[in-house]
Amino acid sequence: MFSLELLDADSIVRFSERVVEQAAAEGNCVIVGRGSQHFLRTRNDTLRFFLYAPKEEKLRRLIAQGKTEADARALVDTVDRERATFIKKYFHAQWPNRSVYHAMFNTAAGDEVLIQAILSFLQQRRQRPIASS
Repeated sequence: MFSLELLDADSIVRFSERVVEQAAAEGNCVIVGRGSQHFLRTRNDTLRFFLYAPKEEKLRRLIAQGKTEADARALVDTVDRERATFIKKYFHAQWPNRSVYHAMFNTAAGDEVLIQAILSFLQQRRQRPIASS
């Protein structure tokens, strides 16, 4: 017989931290969300970005994916509220905690603009390290 170990939210956060730290230690990678900006905030070899969109842009994207306007509104509000609650509970910070990011980008600017901005930060990092918060 095997024992079943249930994972609660606290266990998942601890596991996520180990995975994020291991991935960062192994080299170049992109890590998205779930507190990684806080797990890696003291590392000088990371770049941390906050990507956001105005509510109307989020709604437009969800509706384009087939959601009704009512469902899209509920989803946007729920996801943002859950993110804020998660960050407050596990990192004792307000979401978004601007001090842990090197930059914040509005995704409504378009993919190419974001890619160029992020690559610019990466190029700057290679020339001269960016200080951590």
